Amino acid sequence: MMSRYVRAMKRLTSLKDFSVKELLQRVDRIAGDMNVLLVVIAIGLATLDLTFLVTQNVVNHLPPVTRVVYDTAPPRPDKAPGRYSPPKDLR
Repeated sequence: MMSRYVRAMKRLTSLKDFSVKELLQRVDRIAGDMNVLLVVIAIGLATLDLTFLVTQNVVNHLPPVTRVVYDTAPPRPDKAPGRYSPPKDLR
């Protein structure tokens, strides 16, 4: 019984059953499918590259960042005038 399965597997896997033309048609179909996938990946990468270039130009045209430097430390928010701060024993 086992030899029947072995013969069937050998018959299915032998390349003698396929002609060269059929094999080339299979390879051509697989290559066509791969080309579609590669085109989609290339379009995605081009979109990512274009997005990076646009954001780079936007960042370069932004005004410089203004930094505020205090001569003395700014007052703490809980000590600012007009703010209520509860006594320390109630905190």
